[in-house]
Amino acid sequence: MIDGLSFLNSKILWLVVLGLVILWTIFIWKEWSQRKEKRFWIKGVVSLVGLICLGMIILKPALPKALEEGIGIVLTDGYRQTQLDSLKSKYKRIPVQQYVPGQALNITAKADSLFLLGHGLPDFDFWQIQDKSVTFLGADDEPGWSDIQHDKHIFLGETLKVKANYYRPEKDHWAVLLDHTGNPLDSVLFDEGPNSIVSITTNPKASGRFEYSLAEKDENGETVSEEPIPVLIEETLPLKILIVNDFPTFETKYLKNYLAEKGHEVSVRSQLTRNKYKFEYFNGASNPIYQFSQQILADYDLLIIDADSYFNLNNTSKSALDKNLVEDGLGLFVQPNASFFKSSKQTFLSFEADYSEKLALGGSLGSMEKYPYAFTKVFPSQTILMDSVPVAAYVVKGKGKMATTHLKNSYQLLLDGKVEVYTRIWTTILAEIVREREKVAEWESLTEIPRIDEPFQFNLRTRLETPQVHNEEALVPLRQDLQVSYYWQGTTYPRNPGWNQLEIQKDSIAPFSYYVFKADERNTVSQKNTLRVNNREFGERRHVSVQKAKQTKILQVLPPIWFYVLFVLCMGWLWLEPKLSGQ
Repeated sequence: MIDGLSFLNSKILWLVVLGLVILWTIFIWKEWSQRKEKRFWIKGVVSLVGLICLGMIILKPALPKALEEGIGIVLTDGYRQTQLDSLKSKYKRIPVQQYVPGQALNITAKADSLFLLGHGLPDFDFWQIQDKSVTFLGADDEPGWSDIQHDKHIFLGETLKVKANYYRPEKDHWAVLLDHTGNPLDSVLFDEGPNSIVSITTNPKASGRFEYSLAEKDENGETVSEEPIPVLIEETLPLKILIVNDFPTFETKYLKNYLAEKGHEVSVRSQLTRNKYKFEYFNGASNPIYQFSQQILADYDLLIIDADSYFNLNNTSKSALDKNLVEDGLGLFVQPNASFFKSSKQTFLSFEADYSEKLALGGSLGSMEKYPYAFTKVFPSQTILMDSVPVAAYVVKGKGKMATTHLKNSYQLLLDGKVEVYTRIWTTILAEIVREREKVAEWESLTEIPRIDEPFQFNLRTRLETPQVHNEEALVPLRQDLQVSYYWQGTTYPRNPGWNQLEIQKDSIAPFSYYVFKADERNTVSQKNTLRVNNREFGERRHVSVQKAKQTKILQVLPPIWFYVLFVLCMGWLWLEPKLSGQ
């Protein structure tokens, strides 16, 4: 610990003092004849000050200054300047480093405790501070789209739904959904308040990889901001569907026509009299079926059967149906009637009377007829929802599913001109229960917002023994799970914005498309996600005080410029004084 003034050249202190004394003595001796005049004493003081300044320049005086060691500040986007200024005033000369993606944090080499300001680090860079004591101070939320949720993958005929939250919206601004050509599809006015939640929808007309946009527009129609909404729209794979009815019904008539128009291969068997049937075939060859067998049912993805036909199946057909459900994954949908809900033969689902014969579909969809029963939430049954409204329920039987609905006379929607509602109901129900086709590979994106030159992580499930995944440029290394052999993980670094694709073995086997955002897209969403991740990672230590910093004293040299200036002024006055006095 050093107290008071010190000299860096203290070894020559007495030599310098002796030299200055000799110089000052010579000056006094030279001016001694003027000792009776006032100017003599003034010149003596000025000369002494000048010599002292000369001595200070040679000796380099320094004052002790406290220095905090072991702590540092890391700045990330969105940090508050007031927090930074407060820390700098409390911890003198504390090192500060601005985080830049892709660059190492050199501050961690000397600092054991860190203040992390702003929205925080992306999770893929946590390794840089994993062994440090971190105090995360966070950042304020910024206005903009703080949350955007939408379907990333849908089938043609389904509705694209976008739900988003705008933080601190401007008055009279709109949220507008645009197609890939910039044409408006749907819009909604922002609510007043700190948050405005908007829900907008559209029905795509073609399949492919599309880039819709969620735009914010002001009262004049000018675009304020725009965020991409990437969606992969696929053609619905044609299904093989068998419909069995005890007698022809209007419900089956309209349902079979709807399925046939969608391109599915539909076979219909309707009983006319005892042991006499009527067969109809759409988009496929004729193949009359009188009794079920496991081999026959294995050709179909879905069986739609009315309640009476289901209950009246003989033992052979019932056994084949049960075996195909459990072992082969067949989807079974039972068309209910009034007695279905009371029958003791109905054992796969539970109902309770709700005495309501109308079901509100929500929003502008209106309502439709239903049986006066509701599904009970009893394990293992699961409800099928359309816009949060239960329209059907099912139970899992081995690999297959058994389902039914409490809706009644759904064909009435078509007669009322509500084709879209009818389509959505049956698309929602059938998509949930049809036989799942075995895929060569299943992909899962782990990175919520992929960006250029940042790691994009994904999971791959495949039965291939040694899968080789390629991006558009090179082979992507995979890491196999030690316990589950068909489970693989990989990381790639996309270089191009927009749609990118991963493929297995550089061909068309199970390609995986993902969208890469530009640096200025989804910023507010990214900041909120980063803030949440950092709060989860460092939140428990947020109010913990930083490790007590080591305090050391360093010698800070006084700026020599002041001594130079004062020395020059003194010497200049001594040179000028005789001329001013006329000597």
